[in-house]
Amino acid sequence: MNRLAWAAAALGATAFLVTLAFTGGRSGPGLEPFVPKGLMTIPIEDVREIDVAALRGHWHFVRTQDGWRATQGTATAGFEVRLDSALKLLRNSGPDRVLTEAEVARAGAAQFGLAPPRLRIIVSGPDASVFAISFGVTNPMGLSHYARLDGSSEIALLPAFVAEEWERTGGTP
Repeated sequence: MNRLAWAAAALGATAFLVTLAFTGGRSGPGLEPFVPKGLMTIPIEDVREIDVAALRGHWHFVRTQDGWRATQGTATAGFEVRLDSALKLLRNSGPDRVLTEAEVARAGAAQFGLAPPRLRIIVSGPDASVFAISFGVTNPMGLSHYARLDGSSEIALLPAFVAEEWERTGGTP
């Protein structure tokens, strides 16, 4: 009887694996299409101009038929790739947390390092659409940067790699 139980269990496991192989596995989480969660809503391909202002300089980039070119400031070699990467991060990487106006007032706005901002990005799209964001200091753990959208009283905590990519784009260390 014990042998028969093991044989039945093996046959059942084999049938289960064959069923998974032919049906493509289980459905559920992880199969949903990607949806950008970043704060920038302008599609990347529609971006026409970018203005980057940091403590160490100011850069202006314009998209032409041949790609990106710097019209203000000296851009480092390979800036086009870093610029495209920074745009993707700004569009796709959502905030870790958003501090409400009341939370900002309780904590004191000065501690976020947004006056003046450490880094300011202005992205211009079609039909005079503009996205402007200012980055402040990193949070105490160093994993996120405080950021504020123009016209918003809330402060978002964006992953540090978003601001760092923009700093590299402008040639700042």
